[in-house]
Amino acid sequence: MNYQEKYSALRQCTYLNTASCGLLSTQNQQVIQQATQQYAQQGSIGRDAWFDELATIRQVSAEFIGANSSEIGLINNFTSCIYQVAQLLQGHRRVLVVADDYPSLVLPWHLLGFEVFTITALPDGSIPLEAIEQSIRQHNIEILAVSHVQYSSGFQLPLDMLSQIRQEQGTKLVVDATQSLGVLPINLQETPVDVLIGSGYKWLTAGLGSGILYIRQDLHPELKPKLLGFGTVGSNFSPKSIDNIPFTPETLEAGHYNFSSLLALRQAINELQEVGISSIFEKVMQLRSRLVELLPTNIKLVSDYEVEHASSIVVISAPEDAEQQLKIRNIVTSTRPRGLRISFHFYNNEQHIEKLCVALANMV
Repeated sequence: MNYQEKYSALRQCTYLNTASCGLLSTQNQQVIQQATQQYAQQGSIGRDAWFDELATIRQVSAEFIGANSSEIGLINNFTSCIYQVAQLLQGHRRVLVVADDYPSLVLPWHLLGFEVFTITALPDGSIPLEAIEQSIRQHNIEILAVSHVQYSSGFQLPLDMLSQIRQEQGTKLVVDATQSLGVLPINLQETPVDVLIGSGYKWLTAGLGSGILYIRQDLHPELKPKLLGFGTVGSNFSPKSIDNIPFTPETLEAGHYNFSSLLALRQAINELQEVGISSIFEKVMQLRSRLVELLPTNIKLVSDYEVEHASSIVVISAPEDAEQQLKIRNIVTSTRPRGLRISFHFYNNEQHIEKLCVALANMV
């Protein structure tokens, strides 16, 4: 399929930067525009009609990751959500994180007074699973908070192995799936975790201002809502009654909704389902292999991992100004701590990879 018709950005540039921001389809642009128009023309009447859509959006999101809709909360972004999750888990104090994991995942545990332990990734960005297990045993870790795919290297910690560690070590497993949700198959019935959070604006291709929160059903009874508002209690409430409100992820949806973003989230998930997540992952791995094959000899592959740890993010060593040089050639990438980050999705093709490698070979 020629995705240039569906993703207009591809007509403007060679876009290899989904790890920073996924592209928006023309259909999703229409969903957002129609929602904005409805709100402009109808005000509260239009807004109130969208409340009926929320259950469907949760259900679509749940099915996408192999969960129940009662385990799903709809969020605005990862950062605000992970702070809420950390507050919910304050009955557990000892947390293990990866030292150079995504800052928004690492910071809350420090700022909210948890006892934080760290493991350090190897120079190539890989994270030995045995180091995680050893640290959990050594420090009696209660919470393991880690990214499914590391943003600065593309190293994938397989969910099945993380789930096994969670079960064997008895830790709570909090997963940042922002760099995997929408490109890697995720089925939480097969690989149980306790919490999973993913923003919508990267691989989900849903645009800005939405995301998915999953909290395992068995965990709900031991949690107490830490954020309440009109959205969860309504106007007829007594402060004395709030202690009796049972927790569900939906109770965290305390304020007004960004409805256009949530409608776009549903549209994006439906579009991804039409392509098929397994097909998407297979394609990006083919593009990865093609990139590795065509890399100029003077360019080092930093993220040189075995298949089970590879992802749709590839990091290479390149000149410090490589991102800028590529931008001049109308190729969009990102610079990250370990080098130049290249990230491709199902809407990319081999011609994009070939154009990138030619440009890399001709760099000054």
